Amino acid sequence: MKDSSRGFTNQQALLVLLICFPIGLIALGIIVILIQRPAPRIIQPQQTPSLEQPSDRSTTIQPLPSSPQPAPQQSGLSELEARAIVEQWLTVKSQIFAPPFDTDLANEIVASGPLWADITKTGGSIDWLRNNDSYYTYSKIKVNQVVRFLPSTSMPSIVVSVTEDSTLHSPKGNKATSSNSNWIYTIKEEGGAWKIWDYRKQ
Repeated sequence: MKDSSRGFTNQQALLVLLICFPIGLIALGIIVILIQRPAPRIIQPQQTPSLEQPSDRSTTIQPLPSSPQPAPQQSGLSELEARAIVEQWLTVKSQIFAPPFDTDLANEIVASGPLWADITKTGGSIDWLRNNDSYYTYSKIKVNQVVRFLPSTSMPSIVVSVTEDSTLHSPKGNKATSSNSNWIYTIKEEGGAWKIWDYRKQ
């Protein structure tokens, strides 16, 4: 009885060993596989790029280069020069409209135009004074101020306030006239010099 019970026990132990051994191998293989298996990667959700500009950046739009503008044309005559020409004309009037009725002097300050024609034509200012034995004198004649200057490359104009006290002497007597008016003088270059082309009352 003792030998039979012992043999049964050994068989049982062997059976258990045969059963457990493969299970142990399988378990060991699973453990090895789990150890060698790389850790799963955590996939971050894909971020959609923001359409907004960062607060610390600014986009500066550079203006397109503009085409160069042509330089404004100069009149060739300044306001001071135009005034000086008018004042010269006022100064010589007493020699142009009184003996010897100096047309050569007028030619130096008056351009070929309406004023020149009025001074020199038959029946014009000088011709009328001579035919009527008359002439002008000026007790006061001056430019008070420049009202406006109109620059031009060819025919600039200047508007001036002029005080003129004149007397017409004739066989019929003396006729005094006093005025304080605005006159516009148009000036034109002739023979390399700027001269009065015409003038009229404003």
